[in-house]
Amino acid sequence: MNGFRHVTEAGDGRPLLLLHGWSAHGGFFAPQMELAKLGYRIIVPDLPGHGRDRRPHADLRIADLSEALDAFLAARELQDVTLLGWSMGATVAFDYIAKHGDHRITSLIVVDMSARIVNDTRWRLGLTSGLDARGAEMAAEAMARDWSRYARRIAPSLFAPELPPDHKLLAFAHDNIAANDGGTLASLWRSLAAADHRATLGSIAIPTLVIAGERSRLYRPDVTQWLASHIRGSRHVVIPAAGHTPQMEQPDAFNTALAAFLT
Repeated sequence: MNGFRHVTEAGDGRPLLLLHGWSAHGGFFAPQMELAKLGYRIIVPDLPGHGRDRRPHADLRIADLSEALDAFLAARELQDVTLLGWSMGATVAFDYIAKHGDHRITSLIVVDMSARIVNDTRWRLGLTSGLDARGAEMAAEAMARDWSRYARRIAPSLFAPELPPDHKLLAFAHDNIAANDGGTLASLWRSLAAADHRATLGSIAIPTLVIAGERSRLYRPDVTQWLASHIRGSRHVVIPAAGHTPQMEQPDAFNTALAAFLT
């Protein structure tokens, strides 16, 4: 995987690289471009298989995305990077750190994610729905079979339950999620469901901020609390009145939390 094909950048200063979630794209971080005014270099790629880098029928895995990240950082000779991963983007960040260490990364931000999304009899801190391995595979089959139908279920789950059904964020999310390729997203979903970074957390030795949406429908508050408690010295911030996408639902509060951590 040769880096990222499509990247949006703004500002100068210390690099802040934002990795979006599964089925989304870099545009889901539009409000964070404002942080460039505070002296940060904002770098937002569309991860392979998403947004402007859609790849129909591609067999993509989390490892491909983390290798693309490694290639991008090396090609740009980036150092002193703050790496932010939202949802699947956090899994990509964990995979990168597990394989390549943190010599280019000086701090980490994790947004509303678990170390393992599937549940079993010994692990109940995955998706709030109780999704297990069999359910994850059934979901992948449904994605590949009829992505348009499956995509309609995704957008509402990203936001707090109080978000009105006619809200512009909901329409934005649905339209952009539906534009993806179902086969490609199913492949990535299977890899995401197989990922388990519980052991990785103990190896993270850089300053870390864990952010949760208070009203997230995907992960309970104790999920991100557990994650933060297993990363040495990390901070845990909850964004009120936000669901799984606090960076879009409450951008001012989210950006304030980021700026406080970065400074």
